[in-house]
Amino acid sequence: MHRFANLNPAWLLIGFLWFAYVLNQADRQVVYTLFPALQKEFGFGDAAVGLTGALFLWVYGLCSPLAGVLGDRYSKRVLVTASLAIWSTFTVLSGFSPNGASLLGCRALLGVSESMFMPAGYALMANAHGPATRSKAISIFGTSQLVGVALGGSLSGYIAERFHWRASFIVLGLIGILFAWPMWVFLGTLPDKITIGKVSEKTSLRSFFALFRNPSLRVVTTFVAIGTFGLFLVYTWLPTFLYDKFALGMARAGFEASVFPQIGTASGLLLGGALADYGSRHTKASRFWVASVGFLLGAPCIFCIGAASTLAWTRAASTGFGFFIGFVIGNQAACAFDVVPASCRASAAGVLNLVSALVSGFAPFLGGLSRKTIGVDRVMTFTAALFIFAALWTIYGIRRYFDADYRLAQEGAPALAVESPAT
Repeated sequence: MHRFANLNPAWLLIGFLWFAYVLNQADRQVVYTLFPALQKEFGFGDAAVGLTGALFLWVYGLCSPLAGVLGDRYSKRVLVTASLAIWSTFTVLSGFSPNGASLLGCRALLGVSESMFMPAGYALMANAHGPATRSKAISIFGTSQLVGVALGGSLSGYIAERFHWRASFIVLGLIGILFAWPMWVFLGTLPDKITIGKVSEKTSLRSFFALFRNPSLRVVTTFVAIGTFGLFLVYTWLPTFLYDKFALGMARAGFEASVFPQIGTASGLLLGGALADYGSRHTKASRFWVASVGFLLGAPCIFCIGAASTLAWTRAASTGFGFFIGFVIGNQAACAFDVVPASCRASAAGVLNLVSALVSGFAPFLGGLSRKTIGVDRVMTFTAALFIFAALWTIYGIRRYFDADYRLAQEGAPALAVESPAT
């Protein structure tokens, strides 16, 4: 029971959640590299394969309010472990789908089960790490997303070309089912102040939606929605974009699209987290400032992914995009936790998931609609403009709302149900 006692539990927690989220992201990503195979086997059109990504995200987002409320009211140990086991089961079942409708059904159920993981997981991390290490901890955890995307993208292409696309789902799902037990055992060794934290018995769907009345949290949800839209546009359609534009095979396209953006993002996550924690010694809004810089410098990179004329330049642009989007995704949850009370952290994470998933779900769908019309590259140009808007909106939020909302959060205001005064 106490085999983990000699290790720092706060950082060991990051390790366990890191590996679980690698599987989480791989299970999501695996389908994107398989678009050509799915079109061949099930007769999917471009919009239909885009829907496999959009449907997951929309269901994931719609379930996030309930996931956030549950994360603030009940055992985070149970929620995290159950989510891992159930989504892994649906991943295995995806590999046995007899037709396209069954696969879409599994993708929807994957969205339901995965939605329960992040609100509880983020609350666990925030309970275990204070302001001095919170951004670094969440940024290190965030690298799991990159490894999962790279693993899901490259592994699925490899297996599809050498064996069969169904095997990718089955292998990844079985690993997750097996990992659920050590996750359960480890979380049982943590103190209640981490696995339960500050519980609000009054947390409900009504109080969840009251969080949208917090001006600074609205700023965060806006930039998270825009950032994840760009992220999922690249994650979903870059493999097929490279497959079409440079006539690459599925394995090569999956490797290029999965690995190079993730190399950049891993560096951006770690640097962005370190800068935010260091900057917080001088300004409480440090995490917001780092995110705004990420948007400003990420905008030209996503534009160049679509506009570059060679594979080498596309690779460089995607690496740069990954680096600067890392500044954003590494600090988005920490930004929210700066402006909401500790008892509402899982709900705040649910708010971010709700908005980002519903908005970013349009990325794979619009990419599919545009593939043979205006082109995916035009959608990337539009997204670059959105990035510039997100940077300016975040700076405006810092100047107008942040100080008052930060002060209310530290005082533990229960719902932050009234507009904060301008500062």
